[in-house]
Amino acid sequence: MPAKQKRQPGELESLVLGCLWDAGGSLSSQEVQAHCSKQGELALTTVLTVLSRLEDKGLVAREVESGRSLSFRAVESREEHTARVMLNMIEEEANPALAFSFFAKGLSKAQRSSLKKILGE
Repeated sequence: MPAKQKRQPGELESLVLGCLWDAGGSLSSQEVQAHCSKQGELALTTVLTVLSRLEDKGLVAREVESGRSLSFRAVESREEHTARVMLNMIEEEANPALAFSFFAKGLSKAQRSSLKKILGE
């Protein structure tokens, strides 16, 4: 049995969401466990707890399959989630213009060009 890892807050939620996004559809809890835990370091109960928390946050939907089996899917795409998180952070910012300035300075030339094109539409 592998030693327990010390994880950062939200790390397991990000891992599970990433597995669902990469799958591109619904997965059972066992499939999520298999995708996220290649060496079996995550117990199924841990995966179920994380899926339940993500469902409570509105990030994952639970779907009843045949019989009592359940599947889980991400409610929004990775890109939609990223955009929503960024928008939420900007809404909470006291000086959004300054935050945008720092953000823009961190973009590559290609990213700035893409952003300009989108803003021009």
